[in-house]
Amino acid sequence: MKLTLALPPAFRPEYALAYHGRDRLSVSERVEGRTLAKTVLVDGTARLLQINLAHSDHPTDPHAQIYLDGDVLPPEAVERIVSRMLGLGSDPVGFEALVAAREDAARILGSRSGLRIPLTADIWDAVCWAVIGQQINLTFAAALRRAMIERAGVLHPARGLYAHPDPARVAALEIDDLTSLRFSRSKASYLIGVARLIEEGALSLEALAQRSAGEAESALVAIRGIGTWTARYILLRGFGFPDMAPIGDSGLATALQRLHGLAERPDIKAQEASMQAFAPHRSLATTHLWASLGD
Repeated sequence: MKLTLALPPAFRPEYALAYHGRDRLSVSERVEGRTLAKTVLVDGTARLLQINLAHSDHPTDPHAQIYLDGDVLPPEAVERIVSRMLGLGSDPVGFEALVAAREDAARILGSRSGLRIPLTADIWDAVCWAVIGQQINLTFAAALRRAMIERAGVLHPARGLYAHPDPARVAALEIDDLTSLRFSRSKASYLIGVARLIEEGALSLEALAQRSAGEAESALVAIRGIGTWTARYILLRGFGFPDMAPIGDSGLATALQRLHGLAERPDIKAQEASMQAFAPHRSLATTHLWASLGD
């Protein structure tokens, strides 16, 4: 299957490429130049999705070329996945209008005007990232995620990449399967536990996506092993809710400290107060603040 997807004017591909390519050793997605490859699971089979962004800078017709091996999904389903991964649901115009009147607008935006929030290919992928990433650094989280995908995912024989395992495949694991891969027992239990809730029908991510952000957050934090930070990361990167701030995030606290010139990193209460100024665009504000750490 080959498709062409129109992109918004002044679309900036570097953010999607950086997000999906942040684990250079990833076994399920790869970035090579302006092409993003992602192996997806369709009816139990690994299929290779390729998004070529070489034409995204076209001045009058920015677009992406999309390739999927086999006509196994309807075009609208493929476009929905790609739109998520490129962050096309973001509202950078609204966010930038909000911060334009702020004295520190230049420090918030930097050279990132037009930044959008790339999402994971599906919500479940974000759930796994968030649970695996609890209280550890990105490098170790990425290593654990790779090991889990190799253990439970489905290999694409031609490309050598794995499709991320669905909830059923993770639910079928035992805790020892993951502790043997350097997961802590608690982390393994949390991940398998939420997978089993989905597989048993006690939790529907698709149903939560139709509810308000507050209702979805309440439902997530009621699950064993999911606290406020984990829930809000999932709501931001998985569901794509526009007004989420993962309070308690170390990077967010450091970015707010720099933004406001504080002697110390703000505590939870101060983070909440600072981020309230960016409502109803706290997800984009969070993404800009994270990106500012590299300035």
